[in-house]
Formats: sequence, structure tokens, C-alpha cells
Amino acid sequence: MSIHFERTVFIAEQVCSKRSRKQGKWTMGRSNTGRKQSKISTAIILITLLVLVKSIQLREKKAELQVQAAEITAQIEDAQNEHKKLEEKEDYMKTKKYVEDVARNQLGLVYPDEIVIRPEE
Repeated sequence: MSIHFERTVFIAEQVCSKRSRKQGKWTMGRSNTGRKQSKISTAIILITLLVLVKSIQLREKKAELQVQAAEITAQIEDAQNEHKKLEEKEDYMKTKKYVEDVARNQLGLVYPDEIVIRPEE
């Protein structure tokens, strides 16, 4: 058992030394370039995840803003309609017909040739 283990260790050392001679270094296991590649790969994965999360957050924010914009557009349309009604009322209030209606309804205006019929109270 001991001989087999020593033989396996010897073969492993020879393989490592051949690889490290080609690279110009005498290291066991991974080389520095492998570690660098691993760090770069990890960094790329982290950046990709970060971009993905931010993308999802931005899409959610965009949807919220679109809903908010639609609500504001509806409020603007309502305000414009109200403004139009008020302008029409203002124009009506400048006419003689409006003055006559107010005088008849509030002040009891009656022309001489008219007959007024009032209900009994």
C-alpha cells in the first residue's frame, strides 16, 4: 500500500513539474493565470447579475412611471374640460339672456305685457 501511494505521488509530481516547466514556474496545482481567469470569471458573473437586477428594477420603475403618467394625463384632460365649461359659462354670463334670466329668477322681473301665474304656497 505504501509503495502504491509513493508511486502515485511521484507520478503526480512529475506531471505538475512538466506543466510548470512549460509555464516557466515550479508550482503545484493551479497556476496564477488560472486563478486570474477564475477571478475574472467571478467578476463577470457578478457584474452580469448586478446588471440583471438593475434592469429588473428599472423595468418596474418604468411601469410605475407609465401608470403615473397616465393618471396625470387623465387629470390634465379633466382640468381642460372643466376649463372649457367655465369659459362657456363666462361667455353665457356676458349675454343679455343671462342678465334677463337672473333678473326674472332672482329679482322677479316681469315685462308689462306678460301675465305671471304663481302657484299657491
